[in-house]
Amino acid sequence: MQTAKVIVSTSHIEDVKMIRVNDDFLNDFDIVIYTIYLPDFYDLKTELSNFLNSKEIKKAERFYKQSDKNQYVISRAILKFILAAYIKMDVRNIHLDVFQNKKPFLVSHPWLRFNVSHSNDFTVIAISRKNVGIDIEYMAQDFDYAELLPDIFNYQEILSIENSIDKKQAFYTAWTRKESFVKALGKGIDEDFKNIPCLDGQHKIDFTLLKNSENWQIISFDLRENYIGSIAFEGLSIIPKNLIMQTVPNTMQELLEMTQ
Repeated sequence: MQTAKVIVSTSHIEDVKMIRVNDDFLNDFDIVIYTIYLPDFYDLKTELSNFLNSKEIKKAERFYKQSDKNQYVISRAILKFILAAYIKMDVRNIHLDVFQNKKPFLVSHPWLRFNVSHSNDFTVIAISRKNVGIDIEYMAQDFDYAELLPDIFNYQEILSIENSIDKKQAFYTAWTRKESFVKALGKGIDEDFKNIPCLDGQHKIDFTLLKNSENWQIISFDLRENYIGSIAFEGLSIIPKNLIMQTVPNTMQELLEMTQ
């Protein structure tokens, strides 16, 4: 049986001041995580909706909860701003579609990979030239995860969570690691989910699960207080050359300047 390596770890990802995108900004092993604190953009929701196409507007209108509608409009529009900054295209000309596995891609530049995750008040967007997946979770204090453990984790993983000093953080760390990896692979939560490694260290995984021969890395990180995230990406470098985090500006002027 052919296998690939998966390295799982935790790292501090530096949150740097917004850097203008240029032609050399995203090399082969660079990954940028953009963070969006949604309440900072509520006043811009109407303006941001002007950058959505008719299909996206109709999708936004189908959300029952106003909070879900706000999240979709803000996150979708800012995703288009970020992609436009990389390919030097007008935001309104950014068109997204989905592969057969439902993973979205940029129609005009499918080599520019991205992945989006949101939880509570935050959205994050990961950008890379390599396949990438990201997941964040708000660590709700009243969430009872115990009944989920046997369906999601193997014996060693459950033991690790139950023996942790902070069991809730251990659960969310393990969950986001698995979720980020399946998102990078373009898989859903299926019978293979239990086979995704989530404990620190180097693991081997069957090629049939990966559908390619690439090696992978999964890195967990703290986003903000009570938020935890993980990012999965192709490659086995200890840390990508530039794995950085940037906070998206919350004025229309600054958003438009990103694309210039």
